[in-house]
Amino acid sequence: MAKKKEEEAKSNYNVPNLERALMIIELLSAKPKGLTLAEIMEELDITKSSTFRITSTLIFRNYLQKNETTKKLTLTRKVLSLGISALSEQSIVENSIDAMRALRDETKESVMLGILLGDKGTILEQVPSSYPVKLFVEQGTQFSLHSSVGGKSILAFMPEDERNRILEGVTLNRFTENTIISKHEYVDCLEEVRLKGYATDHSEDIQGINCVGAPIFDESGSPVAAIWITGPNGRLPSSEFDEKGEVVIKHAMTISEKLGFLKKVESQL
Repeated sequence: MAKKKEEEAKSNYNVPNLERALMIIELLSAKPKGLTLAEIMEELDITKSSTFRITSTLIFRNYLQKNETTKKLTLTRKVLSLGISALSEQSIVENSIDAMRALRDETKESVMLGILLGDKGTILEQVPSSYPVKLFVEQGTQFSLHSSVGGKSILAFMPEDERNRILEGVTLNRFTENTIISKHEYVDCLEEVRLKGYATDHSEDIQGINCVGAPIFDESGSPVAAIWITGPNGRLPSSEFDEKGEVVIKHAMTISEKLGFLKKVESQL
């Protein structure tokens, strides 16, 4: 009797369309190639009108994307970002902290770890510089995608359609005289990052502060985070970007391998 009352109470508090939306997200998470509207209706036994309204809302909110050629719906990176945010402390940070400390010891500069959430980046963790003068940033601090090595490192290795969708919502505000404010120039910058494997910030976000960063990949080869070193331009001059870039890539790859990234996946990027 108690169990029956509990089930009745649960049903009274259910929100049908919310429940259906979650069912669609869960279904598509197991279908990486996507499903059409008709296939979703058949799989979940949901009416056409409900399926259309729910998927349209999820597309509008950037949780789903639709391939206009195949008509198939797939999850976007926004869903992945929410998952990363929820699991960050117990997964990405835990797998990154040793490599971050090693990178700090090798370069003596502060090391940051960040991810993308929507049209902003978020600092998950940092390891302070061993120098007396250092840059300190609170965990949870947001950073702009266009002026930061974290944003550049991750966006450069995203599929082009996902990257362009994110950039549509990004305003390229000027923070210093070196900030990139042209989207065409920024896309060219991302292509260069992809070729080199690392990103740089030549006082583009904060005047007098330089950064060098690299992406972190998961088991599928998707860029899920980035690490970077940051310091005054006198200690981290642009003439050392290439040298420091290779060092950061090395430690970023150590983290990627802990997350399941394989060398054979790397060759496909």
